[in-house]
Amino acid sequence: QQVGEEVRHAHEHAGIFDQSTFGKIRVSGSDAERFLERVCANDMRRPPGRVVYTAMLNERGGIESDLTALRLAPDGYRLYVGTAAVKKDLAWLRRHLLPDETVTIEDETGELAVLGLMGPDAARIADALGAGALNELAYFEHARAEIAGVALRGARLSYAGEAGWELTCPVERVEDVYDALRRAGARPVGLFAQTSMRIEKGFLAYGHDLDSDVTPLEAGLEFAVQWSKDFIGKEALLKHDNRPPNRRIVSIVLEDEEATPIGNEPVYLNARIVGKTTSAAFGYRVGKPVALAMIETGALANATGSSFALDIAGVRYPGTVIRGAAFDPEGVAMRLTGRQTASK
Repeated sequence: QQVGEEVRHAHEHAGIFDQSTFGKIRVSGSDAERFLERVCANDMRRPPGRVVYTAMLNERGGIESDLTALRLAPDGYRLYVGTAAVKKDLAWLRRHLLPDETVTIEDETGELAVLGLMGPDAARIADALGAGALNELAYFEHARAEIAGVALRGARLSYAGEAGWELTCPVERVEDVYDALRRAGARPVGLFAQTSMRIEKGFLAYGHDLDSDVTPLEAGLEFAVQWSKDFIGKEALLKHDNRPPNRRIVSIVLEDEEATPIGNEPVYLNARIVGKTTSAAFGYRVGKPVALAMIETGALANATGSSFALDIAGVRYPGTVIRGAAFDPEGVAMRLTGRQTASK
């Protein structure tokens, strides 16, 4: 009940999401762009003020890390990586730095806090707190702002599927920002609610849905691959680009509202196991349990309707496969600008 209330408030009003545990890595220097172009699959040549979602791949095409990168300056980026991946990603970056590249790689995780302000009231709250300039940002843009006298950087993106920003500020001032957001009407949203919302949106988490043996093609992340450049893992991906992968991550919405999938359940098509769930939670915005699952593409091609079932503690629960997000599959809500949200 508490988790559902947190989701409801973020969906109908505004929630505060603590994302401070994400790793923050600063990559700077005259060769920063050239370096990240090689180690990241997406186009890292975006101008300052833009955000990029990308993956770092191994030579097999598997995902070593998925991350968002803020282009801060012509010679500087900030990478936001998984909570448990900071040391691994730092080591990966440093290992692939060439001797002739002028690049500095620094861990900023302990210095910076991140609060997500998400929901239809986020635009009003930003205006009320003197940070109305954030409302002018398009999706995947970032800019400086100030809340409660604290200089911060707001990036318009969402891990929850609601319109708003991820706000990065010095860790010693994050309580001032949090208190101001609370006074303006936003409420805290905990990890269980965050997880439910990201699964409804089909957003993948490293260590659950992604790992070094999963390729962007299997994960449905082709949009984050820039084929016109060279990058680590491209050769392996090209071997599979002309034919569909053998497996694919999809969403499964269960028919029984009382089912409680938690991840790693076998997925059946009739009497045969054709995959397993990778993440699962109750989806409070769709009113049904939702799972992300890695499924054989052959099974997806041959199945129709609710012919799949999850085995949860020995009981088969039927569900419908969705090749996209269970909630707001077109991503309309989170891509609205602040002004558009405020006008609704």
